[in-house]
Amino acid sequence: MARRIELVSILLASLAAVAALWYSNVQMRQANDQARQERALVKKGQITDRYTAAVGNLGADRTDVRLGGIYALQRIMQDSPRDHPTIANVLGAYVRTHAAKPPTKGQDIPADVDAAVTVLATRDATRDSEDFRLDFRSLRLPGVEFVSADLTSARVHRADLTGAYLYGCGLDQRGND
Repeated sequence: MARRIELVSILLASLAAVAALWYSNVQMRQANDQARQERALVKKGQITDRYTAAVGNLGADRTDVRLGGIYALQRIMQDSPRDHPTIANVLGAYVRTHAAKPPTKGQDIPADVDAAVTVLATRDATRDSEDFRLDFRSLRLPGVEFVSADLTSARVHRADLTGAYLYGCGLDQRGND
């Protein structure tokens, strides 16, 4: 009889231990899921902060600060596929705003415009939204360098690309509207 009581006690203790392990495992999964969601939320907040700071830098008076903003946006494009189309649109607007007038005679296009054009031309086009197309229409980009850029859907009608270096670029007629 004592042996049976001992076996029942061991069985009950084992069942309690299994139940405790199961409950602990469920709690651990919930905690991990919550931590994962919190990390994702923090990451989105950090990207938003980085984006806001980078866009703010585009309006700075100093070229080096504007360049920093452009390269920070490039990094965000690489880190956050979700923000890629928005950043491509922002940089496109920056280029259109700053390259509408020809550079002063004998000068190249400004370094910040060149950097923004390069970032746009070398972006991962597979992350573009369906309606995004590079818009270089009527821009003054003499001497700009595009190396292995995907310009197949770029709008380049009436763009001044005098002396442009277009090594290994994808070009076709669809973009010339």
